[in-house]
Amino acid sequence: MNTASNETLSNNIISHYFGSLLPKVIFYLPTPPIIPTDWSESDPNAAKRLIEANGNHWRKIIIIICKLVSKELSCWRTIQNTLFQQNSIAHLPMAIAILDQSTEKTIDIKPDSSIIHIICGKNTFSGFTIESTLLVSTLSLNQQQTIRYHQQVFLTPYLDYRQFPNALIDLLRPKLHQDR
Repeated sequence: MNTASNETLSNNIISHYFGSLLPKVIFYLPTPPIIPTDWSESDPNAAKRLIEANGNHWRKIIIIICKLVSKELSCWRTIQNTLFQQNSIAHLPMAIAILDQSTEKTIDIKPDSSIIHIICGKNTFSGFTIESTLLVSTLSLNQQQTIRYHQQVFLTPYLDYRQFPNALIDLLRPKLHQDR
């Protein structure tokens, strides 16, 4: 697993980190997956092996992330195998950061960062020092399926189809791809 060079991540706060060392998008999740023995994110089957070890729950997470970071939405399936690799022309450089639940520390994200921070779920959001009053802009399908954001920081529903359906993915994608 990689260690990020980004100043917002700390080994004391992040228990697991997968993906680009220079991400454009970081997805923060509350629970780590089971990591297969001899697993490597540079393996062409890294995502497949992660899904096999963790089942349907992580399959959904990986699919939603692929749909969000794929430069062409119609190609989301083809990027799954390269999702964790450092360089890909088919998707935005991304990483998944799992918060260490045993620590009382918080992460201070600077909203003016060039990195897009996607905080997945309210439980994950509680580990951050972001003022919730800053997150005043919204992308919304309904009251339960709403993304609050400010600049580069997004508080989204957890990455599950019931909470994060394709219609919500369609609302968020332009914010992630606006400068390409």
